[in-house]
Amino acid sequence: MQFTIYQIPLLLSSIVSAIVIYLLLKRKPSPGSRCLIVCMACAFLWALSDLFNLGSLTLSSKLFWDNVSYIAIVIFPIAWIFFVLEYSGKPKNLNKILIIFTSCFSFFTLLAVWTNQYHHLFRNEIFLTEVSGVIVFGKTYGPLFWLFIVYFYLLMIIGVTMLFQSFNLSNSINRKQKITFILAIFGTWAASLLHISKIIVSPVDFTSISFSIMGVILLIGITKYQLLDIVPVAYTNVFKNMGDGIIVLGRLNQIIEINPCMEEIIGIENNRACGKKIDQILENWPELKKEYIKLSSKTYPVKTTLKKGKKTYELNISNIFDSRNFLIGYLITLHDITYRKRIEDKLVESNKQIDGLNDTLQIVNKILRHDLLNKLAVMKSALWLYEENKDKSILDKLDRSIDGGIELIGRIGELESLILNKEELKPIPLKKAIEEVSATIHFPVTIDGDATVLADEALFSVFENLMRNAIIHGKTDRIKVEISSKKSI
Repeated sequence: MQFTIYQIPLLLSSIVSAIVIYLLLKRKPSPGSRCLIVCMACAFLWALSDLFNLGSLTLSSKLFWDNVSYIAIVIFPIAWIFFVLEYSGKPKNLNKILIIFTSCFSFFTLLAVWTNQYHHLFRNEIFLTEVSGVIVFGKTYGPLFWLFIVYFYLLMIIGVTMLFQSFNLSNSINRKQKITFILAIFGTWAASLLHISKIIVSPVDFTSISFSIMGVILLIGITKYQLLDIVPVAYTNVFKNMGDGIIVLGRLNQIIEINPCMEEIIGIENNRACGKKIDQILENWPELKKEYIKLSSKTYPVKTTLKKGKKTYELNISNIFDSRNFLIGYLITLHDITYRKRIEDKLVESNKQIDGLNDTLQIVNKILRHDLLNKLAVMKSALWLYEENKDKSILDKLDRSIDGGIELIGRIGELESLILNKEELKPIPLKKAIEEVSATIHFPVTIDGDATVLADEALFSVFENLMRNAIIHGKTDRIKVEISSKKSI
C-alpha cells in the first residue's frame, strides 16, 4: 500500500460528494432530487475507487479498483440524463425509451469491463508504470472504450441541451441555477478530456478530482440559489395550464414561447411560432396586430377589448424588465371575457328596457290621471244637475260615466300587464275600436273605411282623449274619422 499527496484531492472529492448527498437526503423530495443523489453517489464511488487504486501496488488490485470505478462511471450519465428529464418536465414516454436503451448499453459495457481479459475490447493492454514517483495503473484503450466515450458524452450533451431549453423564460434565480449546473458538468468534462488525451500526465484521474469541484458548485447552488426549490417543471405546468392565452416576446418582437391556450386562439403551434416575428403569426388577425403595434409603444401596462369570431377577449400588453430594469421583452395576454361581455350587454339592454318602461309608465300615469279627472268631472256635474232638476236621465248619464271609468281602469290594467309581461302587440280592427270608444262619450261619430293595426290597449285611451279634446276644447259639433291603409295590417 502506498500513500501519496495525490490521494488528498481524491479523499476531498469523496468527502464533498458525501456531504452533498447528506444535504440532498435531508431536503424534501423535489423533481430531480433522487437522480441527483444517484449522480453524487456515483461521484463518491468513483473518487473512492480511484483513491484505493492509487494506494494499491499490485496490478491485480489496481485492475479490481479500476473495474469498481466503472460501476459508477456507467451509471453516472444515466442518472444525469434522467435528472434533467425529471427536472425539466419532459414526457414520461421518452423516459421509458431511454431507460431501456441506456440500461442495456451500460450493462453490456460493465460486463465487457469485468470480462476484458477474455476479449480485450475495452482495454488492449494493462500494466504498471511510474508517474511522478507514484506507481499507477497503465492501460491502452480498445474500440469498446471509445464507443462508450461517445455514448457517455452524447448523453451529457443531450442533458445540457435540454437544460438550456427548459430555461427559455427563466427569471434571474433560474438563470443562476442553470449556470450552476453547467459549471458543474463542464468542469467534469474538461477534467475527463485532459485525462483521456494525456495532455497533462498525472498519477491522478482529473475526472475524479473534478467531482470535488462539482460538489462544491452544487453545494453553493443548493444553499444560495435554491437549487431544486425552483424548478422549470413547476413553471411549465403553470404556464401551460393557464386559462389565458399568453405570448412571450423578446425585445426584437420575436416569439419566445406561446402557451396552449394561445395556440388554440390564434391557430398556430408553439414549435412553429417560436423565433418568428409577432407580425408573421398575426396576419390572420389584423385587429390584434394593429392593437399590438399601437399599444406596445407604451411604457406602462395597457389593456383593451378585442373580438374574434363570436368571442371577446381582453388584451393586455406589458413590458418585461430584467433585474437592472432594462427592457428585455413583452408579454401579451388574452383573457376570454365573452361570458362577462354577454352579461354586460344584457345589463345594458335591461337598463334600456327599464328606462323605456319608466317612460311608458309616466305616459300611462298621465293618461290615467287625465281620463279619470274627466270622468270624475262629468260625474260631479251630473250629480249637481240631478240635485237641481231631479232628472232621472241624468242618473243614466252618471251610470254610463261610472262604467266608462271602470272600463278605463280595466284597460289600464291590461296595458300594465302587457308592459310587465312584455307581451307582443296584437291585431286590433280600427273601426271597431273607434266605435267602442265613441259609445262611451255619447257623441255622434262618423267612420269611413277600416284597417287592422298592431297595437295594445292604450290605443283606446288615445282615441278617447282625442275625441274628448275635440268636443271640450275644440267645441266641435261632429267628429268624422277617415281610415285608409296601404297594407293589410
